[in-house]
Amino acid sequence: MSWNFLKLRRENTIDGKVLMSNSNRRLSDDEAKAIVRRRFHELDAGNIGILDELFTRDYKLNFPEQTPLDLEEARQLYKQMYSAFSGLRHKILDQVAEGDKVVTRWVATGRHVGEFIGVEPNNQMASFSGINIYTFEGDKLAESDVVWDLRSLG
Repeated sequence: MSWNFLKLRRENTIDGKVLMSNSNRRLSDDEAKAIVRRRFHELDAGNIGILDELFTRDYKLNFPEQTPLDLEEARQLYKQMYSAFSGLRHKILDQVAEGDKVVTRWVATGRHVGEFIGVEPNNQMASFSGINIYTFEGDKLAESDVVWDLRSLG
């Protein structure tokens, strides 16, 4: 899937249309999926600041059987992940949206050059996958429930 067809810009737009001008209006499923795709695209491009634009201030990142991470802790995790995997890029395999939720299945690939969650680097290309369930509040991501399959890393 090419990001160019969406014509994503720094503001939440698709093909020049503002996705959300009134935070009380529920996003369409296509608008919500586009925001999630933009989240992946911007982080892959090194724009960690996108978190402040697309996420609520009280955002929570939930992993199974772990204490939820707040926005700042999520930012630190993403910084660590992108430092540990040079050229990390996500490919979205599937997306389903309904109501205030978007489910995204993805695979990520990058060169493992730094320690990540206890796994030492091997300077080899690595791939891992995951499923993220995003919950929206208006046009912002308020919560993510994620499962990552990191077995291929070590």
